[in-house]
Amino acid sequence: MTSAFDNSGEAVIERTIGSNSKYSSYNLELNFELESCVKWILDGQFKKVGLQFPDELLTAAPAVARALTSKLGFHVYILGDTTYGSCCVDEVAAEHVGADSVIHYGRACLSPSRRLPVLYIFTQIAVDEDAVIEGLCRTIDDLNTNLIFTYDAQCFYIADKVANRLREKFPRLIISELIIPSYERKVNKSFINDSSLEDGKNCNGENGSIDNASSVSEKEGYFAFNGRKVKLPENTTLQEYQFIYMGPESLTLTCLSMRFSQQVFYHVNPVDGKVQSITGVKSVMNRSAKLELAKDSEIIGILVGTLGVADYRNIINRIKTIIKSVGKKSYTFVVGKPNEPKLANIPEVDVFVYVSCPETSIVERQTDPALYRKLITPWELEVALLGDQEWSLNFETDFRQLLLGGSRHVEMSEKYKTEETANVSLLTNKTQMLGLRNDTDMDARLSNASGTMVLADGSNMSLIHVGGGGEALKGKSWQGLDPSLPAPVNLGTVVEGFKGIAAGYDRET
Repeated sequence: MTSAFDNSGEAVIERTIGSNSKYSSYNLELNFELESCVKWILDGQFKKVGLQFPDELLTAAPAVARALTSKLGFHVYILGDTTYGSCCVDEVAAEHVGADSVIHYGRACLSPSRRLPVLYIFTQIAVDEDAVIEGLCRTIDDLNTNLIFTYDAQCFYIADKVANRLREKFPRLIISELIIPSYERKVNKSFINDSSLEDGKNCNGENGSIDNASSVSEKEGYFAFNGRKVKLPENTTLQEYQFIYMGPESLTLTCLSMRFSQQVFYHVNPVDGKVQSITGVKSVMNRSAKLELAKDSEIIGILVGTLGVADYRNIINRIKTIIKSVGKKSYTFVVGKPNEPKLANIPEVDVFVYVSCPETSIVERQTDPALYRKLITPWELEVALLGDQEWSLNFETDFRQLLLGGSRHVEMSEKYKTEETANVSLLTNKTQMLGLRNDTDMDARLSNASGTMVLADGSNMSLIHVGGGGEALKGKSWQGLDPSLPAPVNLGTVVEGFKGIAAGYDRET
């Protein structure tokens, strides 16, 4: 009997993608809006376009690419497996081919991107209007209930029609709108992301602040949240409303229900009209233990889960400042999509702050228990380490709201930089010391050292790593490549490498 471990995986690697008959030319035009794509590309004068598909739409990618190539007269590029979450624009993969623009297909979190112009084509999922309306009417008894109608981005094409029919039954229903980033060509032939104007000085947010999307919308009578906005009637507040969410169960629904955890969400399945009444209170309360984990941690990892969402560098710098201000150490890691084996390679890190888009920042316990225990959001870190950032049942997944100008921004009080405070851990019952520490032992070790390097067990270690990552590395049996050993080949020499796959290269026996 052949063991599963004997399978080299060669068949999978050499497998070709066949045509998928369910994507006829009619469906391509309808679901992937080919004419809109062509018009956008020609109007923008783009020459190298990347097409980004989620896993569930990859089988249609060759047909879409061929159709666009035929209409445009030049080739477009299909981006491979997304570097991070498929809901975000993958600027990293796009830059591998030097793309000047991206067309993003499928469900999207609508996080503003940093550099490239993006066209969102949400595609369409099936919606049974009659079933949706009948299901909601059976579930919601009071026809005068204050309701906000929200929906999955892939229901965008029919949302207004369903909402208008529902308003005939529920006169106090209001509909939310998607905040879709748009682009326009400027006189200097450069492309500017309109949504990035929220970043402050420029689209890269160099001053570390944003014009909060919520405050901008409120000037027009709108309240913005999670890539959406809604205009509330005068003399009403959001707390007076319950929500309808039309779409499949997804991280979009999870984020919305946690953001408004004290309010009821009527989740209606768009296919069969079945309705579930849910709240996010339990999910939010279950995560409160993570605050104590952050307080107990001596080394906190900053896990970069995006290189495309605007302001990601600014929030990383803010997190580093906060961690340092309370006397802890931080290290930044870029590992692509995180998983338990990757994080297990860094056992010295007690907890990781996951900097990513609002939807991918939430890892649910039932989906991945190991990552659930290890990852916290930037907002949770601030609640744990900054006394002025208050814990609330309105869970914040958008790290941009923590920056200057954001709706959840708090100034770092000087007391956190100069005083050491005591706190009793609810997990270990031990006293935690927060605040900038006067580590006399560390000062002595640094002052007694001479030169820029110290000798530790026969290996050189930079002074800046004393008491940090350098000492952790010193205790490992393998510390990486030894720079003292001679190079296997002369610098500048090009040699032929191994061929094949890792399970069995051609030079191995």
